[in-house]
Amino acid sequence: MAATAWQLYSKGKRYIGNGTIELGVSNFKMALFRTSSNASTFTLSTFGSLAAQISATGGYVSGGKALVPATGKWTTGASAKQMQFTYSTVGLTFTASALTTASTTANNLNNVRYAVIYKDASGSAAKLVCFCALSSAQFTVSSPNTLTVLPAATGVFTLT
Repeated sequence: MAATAWQLYSKGKRYIGNGTIELGVSNFKMALFRTSSNASTFTLSTFGSLAAQISATGGYVSGGKALVPATGKWTTGASAKQMQFTYSTVGLTFTASALTTASTTANNLNNVRYAVIYKDASGSAAKLVCFCALSSAQFTVSSPNTLTVLPAATGVFTLT
């Protein structure tokens, strides 16, 4: 199965609307989560409320990776009175690292299912923006392979 479209968290919409999250200005990260995660629960609001992030092994660091600064663009929608905001960023590549001399097992990225984008901040300031189901079932990225999460050419999401 192909990845699903990115879906905004309910509170993420509110944070964008009230300026807590500034698209195109704030720093964002993408983190990976397992099937057992609550990442697809729309009512979550902070990174700390997420469960079941994948293990910090195989080149993956807890909290994920920083996104290249995202861009936002306002355009006219279906009518002159309707405006659309499109949020875009480049993809990220997560690499399952090779064996180390201290390890006898492969450093795989195990049990991946969801990707989550959030505002990079400490504690309760780390606000959730959106999530994507990367597959219908969890999967493993075996060393030395990579997982690239590439948003659609039309952007991560569009607000109208």
